[in-house]
Amino acid sequence: MKFKLAIFDLDGTLMNTSPGIFATANVAVQQLGLPPENNPQQLSKFIGPPINQCFINVYNLDPSLIEQAVELYRKEYDERGRFNAFAYPGMKETLQSLKDRGYLLAVGTLKLEPLANQMMEHFGFAHFFDSIRGADSASRLSKADIIKNVLQDLTVPADQAVLIGDTVHDQVGAQQAGVSFIAVDYGFGFPKGQQKEDSMLAIARSTEELLTLL
Repeated sequence: MKFKLAIFDLDGTLMNTSPGIFATANVAVQQLGLPPENNPQQLSKFIGPPINQCFINVYNLDPSLIEQAVELYRKEYDERGRFNAFAYPGMKETLQSLKDRGYLLAVGTLKLEPLANQMMEHFGFAHFFDSIRGADSASRLSKADIIKNVLQDLTVPADQAVLIGDTVHDQVGAQQAGVSFIAVDYGFGFPKGQQKEDSMLAIARSTEELLTLL
């Protein structure tokens, strides 16, 4: 076993959450009186960064509207969007295999932490994880902060942990937290066929391939 702990991003890594996220984002901006975004490629930018940055990246929203947009988004997502998602094929089997090998497993996501816990319970993932950490309501925590919270929870040194994620935000967060990084190209951030970069330990093209890399 190369590592003691494997930390998984949620959106685009554990689950395809795009249907709920994209619909919720458009509802939020429409409630502000603005037109929705219908280009899936543009909407995909809503997954990965902190939520306040997402509204700028996707809709070029005026900074004065960001706080209201985030509030509207969170209300709509909590009521209708959060369970409009599905696990990537083979993910639960992969997690079970890693547990059987003796890995500690965790979630490190920029989703609100209570929401991440609720989703993991709802979709039958929670029992796999020894720690589930996410964002705070004020979006003060970076990806690196969240990773460090997981390390602290489980008293695992950074050099014995790996983050698995699908975006450059995961890649940078792993670097800043001092953990290794495995990219996946089946999610939202990295394109299919993404080439390995120096800061990547490896690239997984499927959930099953993670088992050969860990």
